[in-house]
Amino acid sequence: MEGFYLTPGMSRAARNCNPGNIEWGKFAEDHGATGVEPDGHTYKGRFAVFPSADVGFAALKALLLGPVYRDLTVAQAINRYAPPSENNPTTYINDLCVWCGCRPTDTVVDVMTGAA
Repeated sequence: MEGFYLTPGMSRAARNCNPGNIEWGKFAEDHGATGVEPDGHTYKGRFAVFPSADVGFAALKALLLGPVYRDLTVAQAINRYAPPSENNPTTYINDLCVWCGCRPTDTVVDVMTGAA
């Protein structure tokens, strides 16, 4: 929603087949990432590159349903995932709730599984 489906290949998320802009590290590598964002980009070496959008989406789902995020509220998860130092969490939370039809107080696992 936040740029992945805009002009193909133009957003970081699309270029890297990484719809969640997951950072490079053990989690990303364990979930199929093949490397890090290459030279020539603002965040070189920060964000993981996945071999396909399907693999990137699966990694994002695993991250959100994993122990770090699953029991957080939507608001708590956004504040952790997209910290205020880099994002506008109020806008992010409001947009996400509109897109998903959820409330900021719903848990991530409930939103992800349709229980919210």
